[in-house]
Amino acid sequence: MSNSGSKDLSETIDKNLGVLINIVEAVHKSNDLNEIYNTALDLVIELDNVDMANIYLVDESKNEAVLQAQRNFSKDFVENASHIPRGRGITWKVIQSGEILNVEDVHKHPVGPAGKRVGYHGVLGVPVMLDQKAIGVIWFARYKDEQFTTSEVELLTTIGDQIAIAIARAKQTQELERQNQNLSVLSAITENVHKSVDLKNTYESFLEMTKDIDVFDLMVLYLVEGTEQNQEAVLQIQSGFPQEYLARASRIPRAVGVTWKVIESGEPSYYESMNDEENVVGPAGRALGSRSVLSIPLKSGTQTIGVIHFTSIEKKAFSKIEMDFLFSLGNQIGTAISKAKAFNEARDRARELEALYENLQSAQSQLIQSEKLASLGQLVSSIAHEINNPLTPILGYSQLLISQSIEDPVKQGKFLGVIHDSAEKVKRIVENLLSFARTDKPNREYADVNKVVEKAVEFREYQLGVENIEIQREYDLELPKTMVDANQLQQVFTNIILNAYYAMVDQENGSGRLKVSTQSEDDKKLVITISDNGPGIEEEVLKRIFDPFFTTKPPGIGTGLGLSVSYGIVKEHQGEIVVDTELGKGTKFTVILPVLDYSEYMYMQSMTLEEEQLNQMRGNKANTEKVLIVEDEEIITTLIKGILENEGYSVDLASNGEDALTMIDGSGYLFIVCDIKMPQMDGKEFFNRIKTLNNELASKILFMTGDPSKDTLDFIQETGNSFLAKPFKIEEFMAAVSDMV
Repeated sequence: MSNSGSKDLSETIDKNLGVLINIVEAVHKSNDLNEIYNTALDLVIELDNVDMANIYLVDESKNEAVLQAQRNFSKDFVENASHIPRGRGITWKVIQSGEILNVEDVHKHPVGPAGKRVGYHGVLGVPVMLDQKAIGVIWFARYKDEQFTTSEVELLTTIGDQIAIAIARAKQTQELERQNQNLSVLSAITENVHKSVDLKNTYESFLEMTKDIDVFDLMVLYLVEGTEQNQEAVLQIQSGFPQEYLARASRIPRAVGVTWKVIESGEPSYYESMNDEENVVGPAGRALGSRSVLSIPLKSGTQTIGVIHFTSIEKKAFSKIEMDFLFSLGNQIGTAISKAKAFNEARDRARELEALYENLQSAQSQLIQSEKLASLGQLVSSIAHEINNPLTPILGYSQLLISQSIEDPVKQGKFLGVIHDSAEKVKRIVENLLSFARTDKPNREYADVNKVVEKAVEFREYQLGVENIEIQREYDLELPKTMVDANQLQQVFTNIILNAYYAMVDQENGSGRLKVSTQSEDDKKLVITISDNGPGIEEEVLKRIFDPFFTTKPPGIGTGLGLSVSYGIVKEHQGEIVVDTELGKGTKFTVILPVLDYSEYMYMQSMTLEEEQLNQMRGNKANTEKVLIVEDEEIITTLIKGILENEGYSVDLASNGEDALTMIDGSGYLFIVCDIKMPQMDGKEFFNRIKTLNNELASKILFMTGDPSKDTLDFIQETGNSFLAKPFKIEEFMAAVSDMV
C-alpha cells in the first residue's frame, strides 16, 4: 500500500473513531428520545459510505414498527413506510430474528415499493435490543451496489449498539417517569376521593385527577341499583364516550353484556380483541371500535356493587404495568364509593333510628314496664279474676240491701261488712295495679341511693321496732350518684322490707334482724342488699315470687303485686333484682343498678292493658230443686247461696272440684254452678270428670269466671254450656238459672 493510501486509511479510521466517540458522548448525554435520534443520525451520515439512516421501534399496542427518525430518505418513503405492519419486509426480518442483516442489494430482497423507489442498494440493519429482545432496528444505507465491509459492519454495529443502549435507557427512564407520574396521580386520587363521603364530590375529584392520564382513552363507571328482581347497572360517571353510547347504555338491564358478567361473577374481565369468541361486550361497546377493554368489579366487602371499564381505542393491549395501575385506580374509586355509600346508609339508618326513638319516647307515656310480664294475656286474666271476685259480693249484697227490706240489724251489718271488706280489697288491688301499670313518665334525677334506702328503712322503722326486729345499716358513704326515680326505688325497698317484716314476725321467737347495705362495684354498678334472718323461702314459692298476684300472705293482707311492681321498676332502671335464700336461715334480696349519667339514661317501654267485658244474659225463673255450688271464694258462695235460697232452692256447697265429685252420686242436683279457677281441681277438669260419669248433668253446669281469657272462653264454647262473667247482677244470675231449668 502506498504512503498516500496508508494516509487515507488512517484518516478514515480517525474520522470514523471521532464520529463514534461523538455519537457515544452525544447519545448518552440525554434521556430525550427525539434528541438521541436526531443527534445520532446527524453524526452517522458524516461517515464515509453511509448515505442514509433511519430508526424504527416496535409499537406493541398497534402491532407495527414505527419510523422514529430518518436522514436523507425521500418524502415518498416517509409517507408510505412510516408504519410497517408486523411480519412485513426486511425490517421485521431483523426485529423478529434479532440478528444483523447486511445486504448487497436490497432490490434482490423483499423490500416494499417505497424502499425500492429510494434508490439505495447496500443496507445494514442493526437490531435495537432491550432485555435480550429486539424492540426496533437501525438502518444504514448507501447508493453503492455492495455490502458493507467487515470493518464497516463492526463500526456501524458498535454505533448501532450505542444508539440502542441510549434508546433503551431513555425508554426505561421515560417508563419510570411515567410510572412515577401515574403513582403521583394515584396518590393524589387516593387522598382526594377519600376526603369526602359525598358521592358527587368523589366522582368529580376522580374525573379531574384522571383527565390527563394517557393509559386509557375511555372510562365509564356503573353502580347496581334496584331490587333483586329488577336490578340495573346505572351509569354514574364517564370520560370520552360519545353521546350515541350514552344514549344506548346509560342503564343496562341485569345479565346483559360484560358489565353484568363482571358484577355477577365478581371477577375482572379483559379483552384484547372484539372478535374474541368469549367476548360479551354489548353492541354499544362494539360500536366504539375499541381494541382492548379492562373491566374491574367495585366491591363493598364481599358484595359487588358496580363495575368500572377502561377502554383503549388505539392500543391492542394494556401492558402489565398499565393494568396494575388501572387496577389500583379501580380499587381506589371502589373503596371511596363503598365508604360513601356505607356512610350515607348509616346516616339514613341513624335518621330512621332517631325517628323510631322519638316514636318510642312518644309511646312511652302510654306504654309501661313491658318486661314485668311474661304475657299480656296472663296479666289480664289475673287482674280480671282478682278484681271481679270481690266485686261480685259488693254488687250482690248491695242489690239485696236495695231491693229487700232487711230490718234485722245483725244481718244488715253482716251484708254491709262484706261489702266494705270487699271494697277495701278492690281498693288495695287498684292502688297496687296503678303503681304496677303507671302511665306517668318516671321522674329521673341524680340521686343518692343511700338516702333513698334510708327513707324506706325509716318508713318501716317503728313497725320493725315494735316487733323487736333489729336494723343493721352498712352504707357505702362514697357511693356514686346515678339517674333514678327516687319514689319508685323507695317503693321497691319498702316492699322488700315489708316482706322481710312479715317473714320474721311469723317466727316463734318473735324477733329478728334486718340488715341493709350498699356498695359500689368499680363505680359502674350500685349493689343494694336487704337481708333477714327469717325462715327462708321454699323452692316452689321462690319460682313464683315475682309473678303478678302471687302471695303467701293470708287473704286481706297482700295482693301479690308488691314484688311484681318491684321487679318491673328495677328492670325499668336497667338493673337486676336477685334473691338468695336458705331455709331456716333467712333471705337476701340484692338490687343491682347501673351508674348512669343523663346521656346514658333512656326510658323503657311498657304496655297498656285492655279489659273485655262480657254481659248478655236475660230472664228469670225459679225452682225448688237441689243445686250444687262449686266455688272457692266464700263471699261469692254465700251470695249465690242466699240468692238461690230466697228463690226456694236447696243449696249444697263445695270449695273445689274434688269435693264436689264426692257429692253428686245420687244427689239428684237440678244444675250445678261452678267457678272455672279453683284450687286442687279446677272447673275444666271437674267438667271433664262429670261428663264421663253423667253427661246429662255435665250439660247442666252453669260456669262462672272472672277470667275472660281466650283459653277460658274457648273452653266454655267447646262445652256448649252457659256462663256468667264476674261480677254479675242478681237478675243476670237468675236469668242464667232460668235458662238452665
